[in-house]
Amino acid sequence: MPGDQTFGTPNGVSVVIAAFDALPDLDTQLDALAKQDYAGSFEVVVSDNQASSELRKHVENHPLRERLQLRWVDAGQVAGTSHARNVGSRAADFDFIAYCDQDDAVHPGWLTAMTDTARDHGLVGGLLERDTLNDPVIAQWRALPPADKLPVLAHFLPITFGANMGIWRKVFDEIGGWDDNYPTAAGDVDICWRGQLAGHSLGYNPKALVAYRYRTTRRGMFDQARGYNIAEARVAKQYSAHGARGTNPLILFGYLGWLLFRLPVLPWNWPAGRRGQWYWVAGAVTGRVEGSIKIRWIYL
Repeated sequence: MPGDQTFGTPNGVSVVIAAFDALPDLDTQLDALAKQDYAGSFEVVVSDNQASSELRKHVENHPLRERLQLRWVDAGQVAGTSHARNVGSRAADFDFIAYCDQDDAVHPGWLTAMTDTARDHGLVGGLLERDTLNDPVIAQWRALPPADKLPVLAHFLPITFGANMGIWRKVFDEIGGWDDNYPTAAGDVDICWRGQLAGHSLGYNPKALVAYRYRTTRRGMFDQARGYNIAEARVAKQYSAHGARGTNPLILFGYLGWLLFRLPVLPWNWPAGRRGQWYWVAGAVTGRVEGSIKIRWIYL
């Protein structure tokens, strides 16, 4: 297993935001970044996967441009969040890179917590919370990982989410950055695992807190869960030689029993919160089954 290393204090932070149809939500994130209590220097790089002239003008004329050292870069050559994060990272001026998403909102202590933990780790993850940006009913639809530690996928290694991640630039360069073959989902799993397999530890600081925005329709939640789990099955198989494992097929019957008992047509499941939960789990189960069939490897 990777051991801790000493990296020291970064000379500053480059915050990279992968953007696509980013307006108007991006301004919420930029406002949040302007409230950081971080004492060092940082910049914000909006890496535009759409190469939008509208977004470019918006960034170039933004009232927070000087405060955030804000700039726009063209990442429209290859579709996908991973490519946009690569382009933004390679344009970075500082030696530590932090990633957040266009539609979320970092808490004021985010960069301070990230850089504190980065002293001893090649990669850093933080905590997501669901209450700030979501309607209380929608916030019930999906559980987030517990606050005490990072999640572990495929019985293998811990991961953090691309919406709340940090990496040293030299580690990014060493492992080759994000894999463009994971354009939307599981790219964060892949880069976390590659970094750890290369000998760099993944640190965690729950004070690196991000308000995470949910999809606002049940169909949107279903599609997101399905996509996540298809990609998760694929990345788990990719790393199976290193120890990633599929789960016991019998677990599928537990999922199906849960879904049957919680069918939205049953009276006790009529509340909107329970209906949303059902769609999220149904999407996850569908994605795992579909992913297992596609890759011919059981991941249930």
